[in-house]
Amino acid sequence: MKKIVLLTIALFSVSITFACTSFIISGKATPSGKPMMFKHRDTDELNNRIAHFQGDKYAFIGLVNAPSLDGEVWAGMNEAGLCIMNTASYNLREDQLDCQMDREGEFMYHVLGQCANLQEFEAWIDTYPQPWGVEANFGVIDAQGGAAYYEMNNHRYIKYDVNQDSAGYRVVTNFSFAGRYEEYAGWERYLTASAIMSEASASCSLQSAYDAINLFSREYRHELLGLRYSADNAPKYVVDQDFIPRRSTSAVVVFEGVAMGQDARHIVMWTALGYPACAVAIPLVMSPTHLPAYMQMTDSLALSGQTLHSPICDLALTIKNQYVFPLAISNGKRYIALQNVLQGTNNQPSILSLTRQVEQQIETSFAPLYAEWLKREISDEVFYTRYEQLASQWFDAYQLIFSPYLNQ
Repeated sequence: MKKIVLLTIALFSVSITFACTSFIISGKATPSGKPMMFKHRDTDELNNRIAHFQGDKYAFIGLVNAPSLDGEVWAGMNEAGLCIMNTASYNLREDQLDCQMDREGEFMYHVLGQCANLQEFEAWIDTYPQPWGVEANFGVIDAQGGAAYYEMNNHRYIKYDVNQDSAGYRVVTNFSFAGRYEEYAGWERYLTASAIMSEASASCSLQSAYDAINLFSREYRHELLGLRYSADNAPKYVVDQDFIPRRSTSAVVVFEGVAMGQDARHIVMWTALGYPACAVAIPLVMSPTHLPAYMQMTDSLALSGQTLHSPICDLALTIKNQYVFPLAISNGKRYIALQNVLQGTNNQPSILSLTRQVEQQIETSFAPLYAEWLKREISDEVFYTRYEQLASQWFDAYQLIFSPYLNQ
């Protein structure tokens, strides 16, 4: 009996730890003609950062675990315009082979370095040595209008072309539709995300990356239980169970693609490192020399033996640990201080209001610059110079606006 209990606890722990939520919206369903791909990442490595790599064919940037130096990416885009992410699946494996599993990060690392579009991705899969060591749902978009999910196990995959979906989008959590129904993991979050997407589609309220992050990653909603918390009804504490944002959330990435005929360099990878209620999403462009230093670990830090963490992620985690999940005794870590997040307490503004305040400054400054670049009204050199200046100001704004929480 003791062994059974321990196994149950271990399985429960896995279901909480690897609990990503994602969606893809086809460019055919957006006013701009640009596809959008969203990944809300849950993992046991909460320190995440951004890194740049040179692959066999293409350079790329990606979301990585802070301790990792090379060989794995958990969401990313390359210079050819291919973007990829994944969610773990728990109902698709068909074998019990004694092989290395959980190789999704390694898989995506190689894809980004070698594939330019969905066609090349599918051709590359055919040459990738089996067993693949994956059980996952991979989301992929490219600069030619491609948008699809691939449910993959060790030996086969099933493709779902989002461009052919009558709804114009697809929501995916931690089960594969072709897998075993009785093992649908993340079903509760799937219900919530699907309801949010349906409402957003009907009201046309999902227009930008920030809309996506606010609607999904900062919504304390439980569709199965009929719960929806806001500043008006937030209790002091609530059990952190089956919301899309969870204690195990480490980052959110939203890829805003390009319309047919647009330059692949104009794809933007909006990235929030840390718990999304207190982590701001920074727009990243495909450039090795213009990535904000606070989003990554610089070579000098690695060589000097200092921390491999992202400075902005560290700040977000500090706020999270002190004010969002402040209880450390007993089962305290399972309770979220929702009043701090949604209402604010002790004459402090709500954490979420400060996050949105920073992001409003980011959006207000980045949008006109990006529009000029997209229309080719400014050169690449001018864009990158001004982008670097703005990116530095965004980090300063984050530290200033969150000073009531950071300086206590």
